[in-house]
Amino acid sequence: MAEEEPIEIGFPMVAAYHGQSALAMAAIVFQAQRAAFALLSPAAMPARRDISIVSGHPGPGVRDAFEAVTRAVTRGAYVVDRSLPGARFAPGHDISYSFRITLGQRTAELALRPGVLPERFFELVFAKDRTAAQERELSALKRSVAEDVLAKEPDTLFTMRAN
Repeated sequence: MAEEEPIEIGFPMVAAYHGQSALAMAAIVFQAQRAAFALLSPAAMPARRDISIVSGHPGPGVRDAFEAVTRAVTRGAYVVDRSLPGARFAPGHDISYSFRITLGQRTAELALRPGVLPERFFELVFAKDRTAAQERELSALKRSVAEDVLAKEPDTLFTMRAN
């Protein structure tokens, strides 16, 4: 729910807002929001003004997907907390693939399930000096992951709990 009336935001809008640099993470966060809102507000459309976000991942695809849907960054309702304990898939990197989405007085905690992001994704993302071929491979992999994630039901991608 926007300021005055409902708006429908599909992934193409999120992708257009973000661009292509972190398309896989934008798709994951889009699906995380779908799952969280279904859990927190199954009977009514949530109002943007009532949503706040804590993200364990600082990346631009994460930030932009949350911003495009909720405007949480602009509203000052978005925080990155790299210490979130769930979904820590990148050893040696202080990143959690988990999120806390609060709607009013209720919070959904979501952690990406193992295997949603293939091991090759981490190898390429965290490679120090990628070759041109590796850059192309990573770009294709991000698109492939985004397509796979968007084809699945959101609740199959995350472990979730609400309080």
